[in-house]
Amino acid sequence: MNMRYHDPDLTHDESINALATGDVSKVTTALISVGLNEIDGTWAQSVCLQYMHDDNEAIASAAIVAIGHIARRFGALDMDRVIPALQQAKRKCPALSGVIGSATDDIKMFT
Repeated sequence: MNMRYHDPDLTHDESINALATGDVSKVTTALISVGLNEIDGTWAQSVCLQYMHDDNEAIASAAIVAIGHIARRFGALDMDRVIPALQQAKRKCPALSGVIGSATDDIKMFT
């Protein structure tokens, strides 16, 4: 498999619109963009927490990855909300353990 890094640099409004579509590809792209580019860290965290429990594994995974990006970029998260949400996501979908572990490592390193 040939993987290529891509930073989906969406504006705040473009992210909101993409999230509203419900299209898995657009939602995952928007979540990664929120994690990498959103300037409102509180809003970004809130959006990721909302999508972290999505029934679609790709969407939940993107939200978890984005939480790690937010930790790295802002150096702070609401740990009283984030840690229980990660634990709940892991219980709901054990297949997300790897991405949760990576996000947790970012959180420990940067917050």
